Formats: sequence, C-alpha cells, structure tokens
Amino acid sequence: MDGINKNSADFEYERYKLLKEYRPENDIPFDDLLPHDTRIVQGISEPKGTVNSEDDPFPDVPDADAIQKDSPVDPVAPDPDAMHGTDLLNGFDGDETE
Repeated sequence: MDGINKNSADFEYERYKLLKEYRPENDIPFDDLLPHDTRIVQGISEPKGTVNSEDDPFPDVPDADAIQKDSPVDPVAPDPDAMHGTDLLNGFDGDETE
C-alpha cells in the first residue's frame, strides 16, 4: 500500500513485519541469559557502582541564596504551614490543645 488508504489492519501488518526481523538492540544481553526458572532482581550486565543505597550520604546541595540572592520561592511548592492531607483524612483539625 502507498499509505493513503491504510486501515488498522495495514498498520498492524507493518508492525508485524518490523518486529519479526532480528534486531540486536532488541536482544537480551548474553550476560543476562539464564535458565528459564532462575529468578534475579537485577541484571548482571548493569554497570557496577551505579546502585545507590539508603545509607549513601545526601549529595551536597548549595543554598539557593548562594546561587542567586533573594531568589523567589517556587510557586508550585506546597505551603509549609498548611495541614497535610493525611492529617485531614485522619480527622485532625489543627487544634493541638486536646
């Protein structure tokens, strides 16, 4: 077909033709090929040292005023004085005298 009067079946057939041919970028890396009943949580071919754990220190984030003096607050940042949604769901009304 020339592409002018294609229906959904024509598009599906084109996808089928593209997917049936072998492409190395769609193949599983050789290091990751394991027996069919093996369970792993991470690929073997993933680069070493890229996994971050919970114990890693936080990255150094510079102070906003050190970058630009008197920079405005992000307009989409949540109001720090507003009640949290979970508190509202649990029935807390903000009165801490109880």
